[in-house]
Amino acid sequence: MQVKEIRDKNVWDQFVLPLAPNTFLQSWEWKEVQEQDGEQVSMLGFYEQEQLIAVCLVILVHAKRGNYFLVPHGPIVQDEKKYKEIVQSLTDYCAQYKHSAVVLRVAPLCLNTPEKQCIFSDLGFRPSPMHVHAELTWVVDISKPEEEILAGMRKTTRHAVKKAEAAGVQVEIITDATGLGRFWPMYEQTTNRHGFVAFQKQFIQSQAELFGKSNSMFFAIARHDNQDIAGAMCIQYGDTVFYYHGASIKTSIPAAQLLQWRAMQEAKKRGAVRYNFWGIARDDEKNHPFAGITVFKKGFGGYIVDLLHAQDLPLSWKYWPMWALEILRKKKRGF
Repeated sequence: MQVKEIRDKNVWDQFVLPLAPNTFLQSWEWKEVQEQDGEQVSMLGFYEQEQLIAVCLVILVHAKRGNYFLVPHGPIVQDEKKYKEIVQSLTDYCAQYKHSAVVLRVAPLCLNTPEKQCIFSDLGFRPSPMHVHAELTWVVDISKPEEEILAGMRKTTRHAVKKAEAAGVQVEIITDATGLGRFWPMYEQTTNRHGFVAFQKQFIQSQAELFGKSNSMFFAIARHDNQDIAGAMCIQYGDTVFYYHGASIKTSIPAAQLLQWRAMQEAKKRGAVRYNFWGIARDDEKNHPFAGITVFKKGFGGYIVDLLHAQDLPLSWKYWPMWALEILRKKKRGF
């Protein structure tokens, strides 16, 4: 098997976009976002007899605790029977550059099954101290008629949608980066209120601009009495729309439910068949920072997608001090 860098966006998109499930974290636009953030990105293609059978976006993350290779929601494999072979080829490729990083960290886009766990453990991986991206996600099938989607929601969620409509809440869809100007003040209030670690404004700006160029991003802004009271930034990749960033201000108006319903309607207009609410907490994790938002997201109906936890392949003894530091960070964050 040959591993070669892909330098043509069309080659990449033609391979990845038809496959399911979709993830914007393995898109050409995500490569450009990371490069604008100062990271080095490799777009790897795995070839068998000159035929492309898998791809993998690999980021060389520069961090104070140690540089590391990060594979977000990859590799993307055409034939699941080849999965272990692809991961082996990926490890062999990255091992050539182990002087650049202390660990290869893979956050796979595969279900959390004993079979997949064994693939990584057999190849020398160990569970990462921290999660990288959403691993337990909530997904709604929006291929159904709108009446069926509404019927699948929790009764209180449907009531909140109607209440917000009756109160005169309007939701505007903005398809370019200008929406960030209205979204950002609410985002700052939200992160301060809940104690979340906020993304840098420039990082979200890059996402909005680069995904906006291909019409695969939109802001949904809910407004009441001439005031913005809730917002969402959504990213589309293939036939999935992801609710990636959310924001709101304190109000008695249930605008967030109507906002999400309007975002789901916009996703349907764009031809999407899935609306991914991103990360949630498990039912037994009552103290998880996502516990409250999990109840909200599940109100829209849907199902859980449980992805395999991030896996680490140490490349240097320097991994262990990094591991200890990340264990401490995990305890502070609560998950």
